[in-house]
Amino acid sequence: MAITLAKLCANAESTYGMKLLAGASGLDNYVRWVHMIEDREVPSFLHGNELVFTTGIAQTGKEWMLDFASSMLTKKACGLVLNLGPYIESVPENIIEFCETHSLPLFTVPWSVRLIDITYDFCRRIIASEEVEMNLATAVRNLIFMPQEDKVYKPILEKNGFYPDSLYTVAAVEPISESGTYPTEDEYEELKHLTHSVLGKAGRLSSFFIYDRKIIAILQEFSEKQIDEFLEVLQKKCELQGFKYRLHAGVSPTGKGYTFISEGYNKAVMGLRIARLHNRKSVRYQTMGLYKLIVSVKDNNILSELYKESLGVLEEFDEKNGTDYMTTLRCYLEHNSSVQEVAKMTYVHRNTVNYKIKRIREILKCDFDYENKLKLMLAFFIKDLL
Repeated sequence: MAITLAKLCANAESTYGMKLLAGASGLDNYVRWVHMIEDREVPSFLHGNELVFTTGIAQTGKEWMLDFASSMLTKKACGLVLNLGPYIESVPENIIEFCETHSLPLFTVPWSVRLIDITYDFCRRIIASEEVEMNLATAVRNLIFMPQEDKVYKPILEKNGFYPDSLYTVAAVEPISESGTYPTEDEYEELKHLTHSVLGKAGRLSSFFIYDRKIIAILQEFSEKQIDEFLEVLQKKCELQGFKYRLHAGVSPTGKGYTFISEGYNKAVMGLRIARLHNRKSVRYQTMGLYKLIVSVKDNNILSELYKESLGVLEEFDEKNGTDYMTTLRCYLEHNSSVQEVAKMTYVHRNTVNYKIKRIREILKCDFDYENKLKLMLAFFIKDLL
């Protein structure tokens, strides 16, 4: 897993005399890398989530420190380490208050510690953590897309606590803007860090990877409440970071063992399709209703044929005559054949609705008994997915 600041610095005080002065609430930040900065112009080159060290050698006085800490916050550094010595003799109280207020972890390390030792140690551990994370994500991908190759993924999963008799849920999360665009590569990288941060607080084992512009998360022993919190907090964190994309999610049922994960992935993606279709934040597979029946049909030709048999002639009539009978019929079916509700929803008089329903019956050459209404509603659902 990507390493948090808390884990990276767990033994830093006893080993290097590194002390936390402020910003403890930000210790769950994930660390991308360690960086030395002395020039005030250099922070503009940070990517975000770096742990920044400085000796203050290029500065004079103490006034620079507040601007420096502010620039670290702006560039989304995960923490700041001040090397106490001839250039930074002490830390002003206003710096401590600033970092505490903005949850920016602020550390000091004594001059007697060789910074090359601590930065080398931290970088080595970051690389090791990323290697574990990549191996685990690859194992999960292999499990989903090549479930028969258990020799490839099983040892890695078990080594990381993902056991074959555990309970798993799969979530598929897709970020998309109102205009239908997806994040850039850098924005996906930022989203990965946010996802790490949120899942890290859940107190449960999890792994995720990016595939086909989606976050695919494997959640071990998560309750429904914890899954809902994960999705909700992730969306809020995205908004706080100025992320212009809304998250839609599909969530599988919970099942036992490795074999379920591959099945759960497909069900989560199905739920995501319905969430996108109806502009909902999330859809659980269990609540998909008739859509579950439709998506289980692998041959789209069968679905297309059923749709054309049921609604093809009405759709063609609308296209040729500029009518809105398809919209009227769907509204009529969705509101339990209530003419009053259709009139209210479509802003027309009841007599107009009655006339339209009469014409629709004539065009389709059928009565709206229970069987035909079910067939027509199913056809609309098929149209949604084709």
